[in-house]
Amino acid sequence: MPAGPRFRADTEKQLAEFIASFRYNPLGYVKAAFPWGERNGPLWPPARQPRIIERWQEVFLIKLGEHMAENAVRQEMGLDYKVFRAAVTSGHGVGKSTLIAWLILFFMSTRPECRGVVTANTQAQLELKTFPELGKWHDMAINKHWFARTATQFYFAAYSEEIKRKNYMFNAQTVSTETPEGFQGLHNLESAVVMLVDEASGIDEKVMEIIEGAMTDGEPFIIKFGNPTRPDGEFFECCEGKYAHMYYHQSVDSREVSFTNKEAIADIIRKYGDGSDEAKVRVYGQFPNVAFDGFIPTALVSECQLREVWRDDNAPLVLGVDVARYGNDRTVLFGRRGRDGRTWPVWEFKGLDSVQVAEKVAEWAITYKPDAIVVENAGNSGAGVIDTLRHWNYKVFEVYPGSRSAQPQLYDRLREEWWVAARQWMYDGGCLDPGDTELFSELTKLRYKVARNGGTQLQVEAKEEMKKRIGYSPDRADAFVLTFAQRFTRKNVWNAPQNALSARRRAIVDYDVMAV
Repeated sequence: MPAGPRFRADTEKQLAEFIASFRYNPLGYVKAAFPWGERNGPLWPPARQPRIIERWQEVFLIKLGEHMAENAVRQEMGLDYKVFRAAVTSGHGVGKSTLIAWLILFFMSTRPECRGVVTANTQAQLELKTFPELGKWHDMAINKHWFARTATQFYFAAYSEEIKRKNYMFNAQTVSTETPEGFQGLHNLESAVVMLVDEASGIDEKVMEIIEGAMTDGEPFIIKFGNPTRPDGEFFECCEGKYAHMYYHQSVDSREVSFTNKEAIADIIRKYGDGSDEAKVRVYGQFPNVAFDGFIPTALVSECQLREVWRDDNAPLVLGVDVARYGNDRTVLFGRRGRDGRTWPVWEFKGLDSVQVAEKVAEWAITYKPDAIVVENAGNSGAGVIDTLRHWNYKVFEVYPGSRSAQPQLYDRLREEWWVAARQWMYDGGCLDPGDTELFSELTKLRYKVARNGGTQLQVEAKEEMKKRIGYSPDRADAFVLTFAQRFTRKNVWNAPQNALSARRRAIVDYDVMAV
């Protein structure tokens, strides 16, 4: 239906039949339900309104309608509904809240007794932006008298009783893993179950799992919107990662939206560069190479995994041992020689006691003959492993990641120094296993902040904090980083006095002769 004066119903029955005709046509509903181009109406003059419906919104609504039509056929054939999963990434100011408002009105208008939740990373986002936008479009809707709203609820106005009202309602609320009640009991066998997620990059991964748990009956819809601020996490996985095959993904460039400030957008690109992460996130609707508080860029790790191995037999082979005991954490053994972090297999184990771990380290040492063994002692079972290996006459270097740095103006603890050294090694030509997806994930998920001392001291995320956030311990990454916890002399320095090294031999060593 083209934009223009809306259908005028003579009776409530005609209005209901008119609205019902758009059950599988959300784009048609949006074009018909609001006073587009109505002289002196709330969307007049045309210069003040969006381009009727932005192209990206139109494409999304068409896709949604196609899915609904397919599900209607499936229902007639006695098959289960398919879940509609969509993830929309965008630059700033493209009209996400407007589309959310249209979707709520469409679902409530065409699917009696539907239930829905709108969630975001903060309650303020919902109450100050998402629901006010819904209120604006609700006031313009042709069937606005069907519904009523509060600051956090949008419901069928004819239902005054609390019990009936909650069965035909959208709630706006934040939900955490500690308070999942907002998604529990949302099952709705007789109608639609709709989950709308605003600012999805900031939603906890565990909350997303709770959301999926509500999609087991009724006609299910999961739709996520957000600025793509992080190249990790559940929202990233839905768009470009391991869940991407399950989601319809749409990326919206702010430059292609009619009402965005093109001069302000151009300023962002001029200031940060057209290939910068800031431009990707704020303008192009693309994920950055590294999260704004991410420590290691994904592109850097990818480059390390694609490089040809650079052999240096004079560099010491260092074995890093990250010790765990029982639980879901893993003991990991990681070997690195100079810039080669790929050649030696990574060993990992669960549920071993200290003696068993020491036996595995000894087995690795007998097989690959490392020049140094570095074991972390962070108050866990590392001490027992160290004592056992020393009893067996292995030379073990015991390190403490929580110890204070000797450069407090730059680093909080030794752990920061090790991670900085590991990252620099990656920039300087380090090579990692291209098949080690776990290491890739752990390295790129670490966060950092700058704190104290006038904002100069680097603090990387504590291991336990990272484990709580991502759901598992970054043991492979920690074992890799432990190979940078000590500096060891090169073999050609061991075999000759350092002052006998010729200038020619020094020249061919393009990194510190005291190799790390």
